[in-house]
Amino acid sequence: MNRTDVLESMTPILDTQVREVEHNARTKVAIAPDMVTFRPGGGARTLEMSKEGVRSMASFVDLPWSVANRLHPETFGAVSTELLRKKDRYSLIIKDGAVVAMEKPHKFHMVNPERALRAIEGGLPHIDYHRVLLLDDFVASLEVVGDRRQPVIRGDLIQAGANITFSPLGTVNPMVQSYIVRLACTNGMTSNTVVREFQFNGDGDGGHSGGSGGGDNIWHWFRDSVRDAYGSLDSIVGQYRQMIDQNIAPTDRATILEAMLKESGITGQNADTVRALALQQPPENRYDMINLISYASSHILGNPHQVRRAQQAVANHTNDDAHARVCPACRHTLS
Repeated sequence: MNRTDVLESMTPILDTQVREVEHNARTKVAIAPDMVTFRPGGGARTLEMSKEGVRSMASFVDLPWSVANRLHPETFGAVSTELLRKKDRYSLIIKDGAVVAMEKPHKFHMVNPERALRAIEGGLPHIDYHRVLLLDDFVASLEVVGDRRQPVIRGDLIQAGANITFSPLGTVNPMVQSYIVRLACTNGMTSNTVVREFQFNGDGDGGHSGGSGGGDNIWHWFRDSVRDAYGSLDSIVGQYRQMIDQNIAPTDRATILEAMLKESGITGQNADTVRALALQQPPENRYDMINLISYASSHILGNPHQVRRAQQAVANHTNDDAHARVCPACRHTLS
């Protein structure tokens, strides 16, 4: 996957726009059959509102949805119009010509996606875009890898990379995490292991959270954060080798696996598939256990939100302190 492919895969986000609006007396919320319409600002254009947009507007004007949902349509329109008069300015998120969300003004820090990709490529040599996930709130999660590889044990290579989460609309602060691909099969297996975490502070200048060198602009931040995440391969390999030495008693395997499935949000047929894999090749240590879940994240799960949740469960399991908080069973059963 190259830069053009990545941008094309982000089209659902890039086709969305943020519009800053200044309130005036012509602002009006109206209800048509099966449709809520909104005439913002100068009133030159009437916009449809999606169901998500209506709910967002109710929240924006501090009208509880439990109340708003019971109002007669005309009453809802009148109440919303009146409450909006208290708001001098606001931002609209518009997708396919309909308002899908309302937010406070100046909340968003737009991030040019192509420039972000160029900065990422400047920090990671011989980059390959492994996968792109589109999440809620117009967020993209990019999995990228370079050419650096190292074995955990003989025959078990992992490839270094970075996971970059950001929104072209600026709905979230960008974040970079260490990332690896386990080359255990032709498709690879993914694991999202947090060794260092970097977060843009959203003030327009950039900065690091959990690292050093704040004060750079956001493009330097992307480049430097990806470079540091890529350089954490040695630390990840060391963690995995320690996990190989942390055995799981046969009587405890099912309990720990069920705890990880719950934490990962893996249910139904997907959970049965993971259990079947565990029966075929029982996880003898913590490293084996995380590979069951990381296998699910790359080979079984299809929903981007489920994939990210499973990846985070693997990251928590790798971190002893975080893991102890979410899985009491492992705290007592690992030797």
